Amino acid sequence: MIRYPISESELIKLIDKIKPDWRTRAALETQRFIDAKDYLEGSDFWGEIKEVYIDLQYEKCAYCETKLQGKSLASKVHEVEHFRPKSSIKVWPNPKSKRWKLFKPSWVTGAASKTGYFRLTYHPLNYAIACTRCNSTLKSNYFPIKGKRDLLSAHPVNMQSESQLLLYPISSVDIDAPEDIISFDGVLAVPAHDSGSKYERAVTNIEFFQLNHQDLTTRRGKAILGLWTALMLAKQPGQEEFANSMINMLCSPENEFSACLCAFRTLFSRNFVKAQQIQNLLAEALLKERAE
Repeated sequence: MIRYPISESELIKLIDKIKPDWRTRAALETQRFIDAKDYLEGSDFWGEIKEVYIDLQYEKCAYCETKLQGKSLASKVHEVEHFRPKSSIKVWPNPKSKRWKLFKPSWVTGAASKTGYFRLTYHPLNYAIACTRCNSTLKSNYFPIKGKRDLLSAHPVNMQSESQLLLYPISSVDIDAPEDIISFDGVLAVPAHDSGSKYERAVTNIEFFQLNHQDLTTRRGKAILGLWTALMLAKQPGQEEFANSMINMLCSPENEFSACLCAFRTLFSRNFVKAQQIQNLLAEALLKERAE
């Protein structure tokens, strides 16, 4: 997970550019929800500005960093995710779910609510693009927090008292940048801090989005092997320029799993022996997988 830096004013300009009347309609709908004191079904048009977030996030899922298909012909694989649920909120971790039944955090994660964050239904800083895995399967209507739910505020920046546990990667409305909360040990997402609120946020996000599930670690492993090749090539005389351009491309925010790859690049420069050990293990695992 990485941060996608943009100011609110810049984000609004991008929205106005593709849909000049969108914010006017959004304000009318939001007022309708405020009058009803709840979210009302039947007028969903946040998909009209989906391409703004697809471009901003380099066609990647906001949470697992999986590269999604292009917006032109496959925009349906990019789901508009309401960071704070608009209609209702479920308790997390759900003890009935196989994914989380063994996860018992020592910190509070918030109560359920029949009412959601309806005032934020059309707020530009309550959106992100996510894959079906992270949005529909995992995120659903969960929103764990350590504080008291604030269902009345109309702007996410005013809701710091909730002490949200999930990371919001767009703009700087979240005081924590994802890269400062979650790091990587090889293919595994790990907390960047050993204790405190940052540690709790890291563990929550890793468990919540199942960031160490095999469906992600296998793909990260293949990406690391590609980076390893480029890093080793950079050591060869006459190959430095080409190899470094490849390394920069692989570790660019535009690339899939860039947070993981940037962490491995740093490890390679600081502890070559450990990086080589990880590379060897990944290569052996990949060869074994292909043989089977």
